[in-house]
Amino acid sequence: MKKVYLFILTILFIFPISVLAATATDEKPNVITVDAKANENIIEYNGTTEDGCYAVMCKLYNASGEEIDLLSSAVENNAFTGSFTTAKAGKYTVGCARYEGGDIKQADVTVLVDGKNPKTFDAGIIGSVVAIALFAAGIIIVIIAKRKNK
Repeated sequence: MKKVYLFILTILFIFPISVLAATATDEKPNVITVDAKANENIIEYNGTTEDGCYAVMCKLYNASGEEIDLLSSAVENNAFTGSFTTAKAGKYTVGCARYEGGDIKQADVTVLVDGKNPKTFDAGIIGSVVAIALFAAGIIIVIIAKRKNK
């Protein structure tokens, strides 16, 4: 009979603690959204949180899912921002959650060229076009000069 009472007391003691732990976890504010974009070799991220969140932890993952960097960001007016710097082209994922842990929200971003994203016309392409145009102009001038001498 003592074992039955001990069992009932144990259940009554453990049950309220587990219920309180579950409700305490659910009440903590979470990250709602995360967005990320690449600007040359800088990956900028921003997001929003529920009321009562004061800091978030954001991690940068490479295409293989390996964590390669992490930063904490302060939350002001339910919003946060930050940036990672990378030197390699590739696909990355930014994952953010409240500082104490919780649901992770993620955003994918692609860095297209090592150190920077390509522009429509970069200096190399413009230089090549100018060089070809000058070469063609020189040939035309030589042809016109030869025709005048005849």
